Amino acid sequence: MFPARRDFEQMILNTGTGILIHEAGSKNILWANPAACRMFGFTLEELKPLKAHHMSAQERQYRREVGVAWLQSAVVYGSSRKQWKYRAKDGTDFLTDARATLVRCEDGPVIMVEFRNISEEVELQEELSWVSDSLQRIMTHTSAGLVVLDDDNCIDDISPLAAQLFGSTPAALSGVHLEDLGRCDPRLNSDQVVARLDGRAGSVSIQQEIIKDDGTTVWLAGELEIVAHDGIRSRVLTIRDVTDRVEWERRNAYQEANLQYLSRYHAMGDMAMILAHELGQPLAASTNYLSGLKARLSAETVDARSLEYGMDQIEKQLRRAADIVTSVKRYVRRIESTTTLMDLNETVEESLYFVRLRAAERGIRVFAEIPDRTLSIQGENVLIGQVIINLCVNALDEIAQPTTEVKELAVETGEDDGSACVWIRDQGRGMTGVPADRLATGAFSAKQDGSGIGLIISEHIVERHGGTIEYLPNEPSGTIAKVSLPLADAPAPSRPAKTG
Repeated sequence: MFPARRDFEQMILNTGTGILIHEAGSKNILWANPAACRMFGFTLEELKPLKAHHMSAQERQYRREVGVAWLQSAVVYGSSRKQWKYRAKDGTDFLTDARATLVRCEDGPVIMVEFRNISEEVELQEELSWVSDSLQRIMTHTSAGLVVLDDDNCIDDISPLAAQLFGSTPAALSGVHLEDLGRCDPRLNSDQVVARLDGRAGSVSIQQEIIKDDGTTVWLAGELEIVAHDGIRSRVLTIRDVTDRVEWERRNAYQEANLQYLSRYHAMGDMAMILAHELGQPLAASTNYLSGLKARLSAETVDARSLEYGMDQIEKQLRRAADIVTSVKRYVRRIESTTTLMDLNETVEESLYFVRLRAAERGIRVFAEIPDRTLSIQGENVLIGQVIINLCVNALDEIAQPTTEVKELAVETGEDDGSACVWIRDQGRGMTGVPADRLATGAFSAKQDGSGIGLIISEHIVERHGGTIEYLPNEPSGTIAKVSLPLADAPAPSRPAKTG
């Protein structure tokens, strides 16, 4: 028994699939079922006068001409299927899987468009496709291998790729103790590894050094963890070749150590020149006074006041020499220091002691504006101090030029945009152009015989501390060297007020 015509009408009215009836010739909307009205948010009477561009998305591929051509293809070929993005009354777009079919009715041919919203399906499909593609890329490009160990850390099973990393075959490695293939860090029987695996606290990072027969070294790294399956707990090691990374880290560590060596070597060179120059004066004066005392002692009459005066002067000169030595020792007291919490103001003041000595012999005045507060940074006192000295000495060389009229060096510290800063100002010739890129290549030096190495070292030191050095024009002339370093979260220990 076939359903009555009214039953078919009820099915069309209650289906969740949207149905639009277009006139075959004009493509005007003649009718829409309730599902279509709900999707569009229009009543049937509101839908009828709408054209394709009123109810379609604004992208180029959904413009009116394309929609009309799609419906016309159904007229020509009987049916046409397309993904079409409609626009609802509230302005939201929804993607549909639509089929246009030519239907010949008593009153003339019409186009019946059946469509359903597939936006969520497409979104889910794209997400699943992305996950699938990502997993495929991981599986394709990963260089990880798997090793299953027994409780004694001997190899129970090993993947071909893992065996290849060890330079052998799965059969040859079966039953071999993992540490017989190379030293592991940490050791597999160490308390750290045992505690984490026995306590099921998670995985343990393992790094292994493999020395091949030809003498080359391969570094493997991985995660050792307990995997439970079918009531069995297995030790599974996932490993990959990290030789390139380890070698890069070692080269980087060497470069860091070499940078520190060059910086400290440079610092000690400056200290040696200062000692040679500054100690020479009080020691020479003491020698002269001693010669005078010897001459007076050999005379027939000895003037006690002259002797006392000479001895006082000798003591004064030796005290000055002792002060110079003490200052140098205080400056390099952390010559092998590591990064610690320090006060930038205190480091600048210590550095300015030596800067003033250099400036005095050239007739240059040094003005320092250092606030009576701490500027806490994480850094190495000697290296940051050497940066200050390098920049100040570079400025002094410029100020000492005959063309520089104002023989003054100004040093200021403070905060700027969340950083601890030092400004070093001179009124010399200034810099033409932007020297930042030239400094990075070591091509900038204001001195005729200078290589710029001191500035390059300074830049590397500051960058390693997370800061920057900027070279800015000074007004009315000259250059400002601005050193910016990140402020530390915790305050540095308070210090007594200093003047200078």
